[in-house]
Amino acid sequence: MVKKALVYILIAIHLIIVLINSKVYILIAIHLIMIKGYNKYEKLAETLEGFYTVETLCDRLKISRNRTIYIIHRLRKIGAVKTNYGANKKRLYYVTIRNKQGGTSYTDVINSASPTASYKMMEPPEPHYIYGRTPSYEESLVYAIKQKTVRYTIVSLALFRKISDWNLLYTLAKKGNIVREVVALYEVARKIVRKIKRMPKRFLHLAHKDIDGFKYIAEGISSDDFKDIEKKWKVYIPLNRADLEEYQR
Repeated sequence: MVKKALVYILIAIHLIIVLINSKVYILIAIHLIMIKGYNKYEKLAETLEGFYTVETLCDRLKISRNRTIYIIHRLRKIGAVKTNYGANKKRLYYVTIRNKQGGTSYTDVINSASPTASYKMMEPPEPHYIYGRTPSYEESLVYAIKQKTVRYTIVSLALFRKISDWNLLYTLAKKGNIVREVVALYEVARKIVRKIKRMPKRFLHLAHKDIDGFKYIAEGISSDDFKDIEKKWKVYIPLNRADLEEYQR
């Protein structure tokens, strides 16, 4: 007798009568065997998008560990899984159908530098993929800062550990008009993140020449804990020490 794998999937339905333009998510059980061919795993990848360990995926799908490992294997075969490593080299599986597009995104590079699973980023709705090469850490740092969000600012700090070409970083930051933002976050990173290399004095000197009025990294958000850095570089830091606890572990 063939055993049917039961998978629970969150399905969005529209409440036309009660709520206008709203969604409610309901948990329904389906058999994977009901969906034909590889398409069933593409559909599953679309539904599961996110980061998982084997254990959390087991819990999400409500199936056994062995069955979960098999599904990860099948998702990887269609290119819908990328493997990252979190704390203590714990495997993290990033499931998304966008992985099938190939190429390397800035998010891939950012995640490769992130120290823990909680600092991993999901791809944005319109990810930036680079084909034929891997984006540099310098490019990825500038990309992260230019997103102007608290989340990207937090994960950007880890990238400073990977910077090796300060001239390239300055050139990219100057082009993006974020030289002061880079230097201010570098000084935050030096206080919080271990093993940050020293920024060349020339970079700091050029950044001083750029000072002209206060700037926000994330609009309307400033820091309670890094006032000295804000005052020095006239850049509002959208972070406090409590936001960066994972870096201290």
